[in-house]
Amino acid sequence: MALSKTTLSVYGLLGLPLALVGYPIAIWLPAFYAGEIGVSLAAVATMLLVAKLSDVVTDPLVGTISDRMRSPIGRRRPLILLGVPVLCGSIWLLFVPMEGADSVYLLLAIAGMYVGTTLVGLPYGAWGAGLSPDYHQRARVAAGREQFTRIGLLVAGFIPFLVEQYGEGDTPSIMRGMALAICITTPIAVILLCLFVPETPPSESLDEAKASFMDGVKKVWANKPMRMVIGLLLIVTLAEAFRNALSLFFMKSVIQAEGVGTLYFIYFVAGLAAVPGWLWLGRKIGKHVAFAGTLITVAIISAINMFFTADDYWPFVILFIFKGACFGGLQFLPLAILADVIDVETAETGKARAGAYIAFASMTAKISTALGTFLAIRALSFTNFDAKLLSENAFDDLFVLRVLYAIAPAAFFIGAIIIALRFPLTAKVHAELQARIKSAQSA
Repeated sequence: MALSKTTLSVYGLLGLPLALVGYPIAIWLPAFYAGEIGVSLAAVATMLLVAKLSDVVTDPLVGTISDRMRSPIGRRRPLILLGVPVLCGSIWLLFVPMEGADSVYLLLAIAGMYVGTTLVGLPYGAWGAGLSPDYHQRARVAAGREQFTRIGLLVAGFIPFLVEQYGEGDTPSIMRGMALAICITTPIAVILLCLFVPETPPSESLDEAKASFMDGVKKVWANKPMRMVIGLLLIVTLAEAFRNALSLFFMKSVIQAEGVGTLYFIYFVAGLAAVPGWLWLGRKIGKHVAFAGTLITVAIISAINMFFTADDYWPFVILFIFKGACFGGLQFLPLAILADVIDVETAETGKARAGAYIAFASMTAKISTALGTFLAIRALSFTNFDAKLLSENAFDDLFVLRVLYAIAPAAFFIGAIIIALRFPLTAKVHAELQARIKSAQSA
């Protein structure tokens, strides 16, 4: 049965505030704490990585609890409701730091933010994976969520644009605007989700989530397509985090661009407009092939950036917009593939552990994001780059920054392209899995 547009829209809405969290963390936060607060680049990199290590514990724990929980309001709702105050409180402390904030303050605030995003985002992803068993319906769920993610990124890009055009234009004002947007939209989206989106009840016939935690981890890892998805997430997320951590530095120092927030606003407009195209392409040639095409395109664009200078502003902007159009494919295609991968274990063992799978993927993405950010900023800290004097760094001293921003991500993508092209779970194979699952349920 096709999911209604209303259900898809209300479910996808929470993707908006979650995207509002991700964008400033990836793009603005390192430069904010290094340039405005005065924390060294090396300390920023280290604190971001150490805080992220909390996900090694919280992601599997929350995933297991989400699968096993039985309550009058469902399995996923209680954890999401608990996560809202944790997330919003930590975001305010992180984006609007108290006077005297230092590296320890950064560590505590961002660790709380990561716990909050786990409590909200992980059950939310598992909820979506259970809305439909159909291959293409799951693609619609992922695409609907991705549409709101793109809208959230559009809002996230629009806030700096407004501050740059009509406000003071400084980074602290941008961060405060982001914090307000997150703290307002998150509770609204969660309330609507909990009230109007049905939650699939646990199926006792599938013996859902009754195994031990370690048994669940072993079963997830024994799933070969899942191992391939983990490899894709690890490489792609690390490469994108690596680039994103350096993006503001590259754009202001190498390209010497003004109005970076405005450029990202256009970037996210392109990404939002391109999502239906990626959905169509995934149906025509397969999600994994479409994903490989996205990776190839982004790798080429990334490598070209190595040769740009301040005189190449418009060529950079054009390719930046093309990269934005590819961003939708990079985001939603792996999520749609992940929902299909869960059915491999269900068909083989009769167990359905969406929460465990989402937790595994979430933990991988979060750790690789932290690792990519750490490696990028730490590598830059070994140079003479001055984060407080962005446009005043000499071009000849920016060679390492150009290599790190342009060449390193493109090199990372080579492995991901190979994995994507070899991925075995096509629409035909998934239909066969679904037939086996339905046959087992009716037996």
